[in-house]
Amino acid sequence: MVYRPLIPITLIGPGGTQVLDGLIDSGSDGTLIPEFAAKHMGIDLTMAPQETTRGIGGAQVAARYVAVTVRIADNTEQREWSALVGFAPLAKRNAILGHAGFLQYFTTILYGDFEMLELTVNALYPGT
Repeated sequence: MVYRPLIPITLIGPGGTQVLDGLIDSGSDGTLIPEFAAKHMGIDLTMAPQETTRGIGGAQVAARYVAVTVRIADNTEQREWSALVGFAPLAKRNAILGHAGFLQYFTTILYGDFEMLELTVNALYPGT
């Protein structure tokens, strides 16, 4: 079994919310959300700016970028901020939490021996 640093995230759009598991990915430049979530959040992607990115192995992914509210929480605290995220046709139903829009706001420590992740808000964090 392989440990994957997944955390629950809530994405809030103009017409609803979507709860997803988000994969912490320090190798990803941006934050990508599966396209299906846009509909649940009341987001129309037809006019959203599009950018093509490359994944590991050179596979191209077209993403449409929209600002949404991102929320993470645990038993003791909650964090929420606005972020520009890419909605893309991802193969899995997990969000990819990369630097832009997510990891840039946290100091992140992975404890492999305990299969734990620690996120600590840093000075760039813009939210509440």
